Amino acid sequence: MNEKDLIYFCKLVEIGSYTETAIYFDVTQPTISTVIRRLAEHFNDPLIIQKHRKSKLLLTASGTMLYKKAKYLINEIEAVNFDVRHAKDKKIRLAFSGEAGSIYLPDLVKMFFDAGISDMLDSRLMRSSNAFEELESGEVDVAIYSWILPINDPNYYIRNLEKTEMVIITGLSDPWAVKKVVKANELRERNFIAREPGYLTRECLNEVGKLGNFNPNILFLANTMRIMIDLVERNVGIALVMKSSIRDTDRVHIIHLDDDQKYYAYMQIAMRKSFIPNDYQQPGIQIFRNFKA
Repeated sequence: MNEKDLIYFCKLVEIGSYTETAIYFDVTQPTISTVIRRLAEHFNDPLIIQKHRKSKLLLTASGTMLYKKAKYLINEIEAVNFDVRHAKDKKIRLAFSGEAGSIYLPDLVKMFFDAGISDMLDSRLMRSSNAFEELESGEVDVAIYSWILPINDPNYYIRNLEKTEMVIITGLSDPWAVKKVVKANELRERNFIAREPGYLTRECLNEVGKLGNFNPNILFLANTMRIMIDLVERNVGIALVMKSSIRDTDRVHIIHLDDDQKYYAYMQIAMRKSFIPNDYQQPGIQIFRNFKA
């Protein structure tokens, strides 16, 4: 058993086809079959069961365990390879989402500036889901993001920075500008300004739609949260946003979701435990570890 065997095994589980897996790696199908036989012999278990050639691949209990453990090992090996190659780096790679970053990044940059290491930050803006994926793969060292549910993973140092309510906003001349609370099913006929799928506010809107048994009617896809709010001010539509995103100067009306249908956004900062900073990076990592909202 070696690293490549585990990589082939995991990809076969994910794709579900010996032929497609072989095409993915540009190898022959017998190569993939040989790897699976070798792993099965090593663990004294078939790992994967296929009743006939066109049937679905099924994992045994041992196969399921091997997939979970192998995925973890592969990610760790990739992270180790990256960290060793970049052991002399003088940068800390930070991924941040637009909303969480806009709230916390200025304070962090000031702290790095005061410490005389502002040039250490290599910051990258991306959606929250991508930020944590980049952290998992080892492409970044630290991530600041927000999501509908807090992430709790023992492989990372994770600190909760803030919990903020998700609210509906309307323009001040909107007919709903007198409403204080709304049920999910009442939103069925309204037009929404929203972000693209994958952004927290859009994913949350989809979940609210499930509660109200409707697919949100998206009138316009906004590139930023600020554009969403500006369009709502102009009564183009309504939007679901994080309450913390609304400024005192925004000319919008806030409506809360019904108590048993409320959603919250959890803002977190996370670092890989497997990342070992070099002497130059150590002061910057300490700033992240001690950072509080």
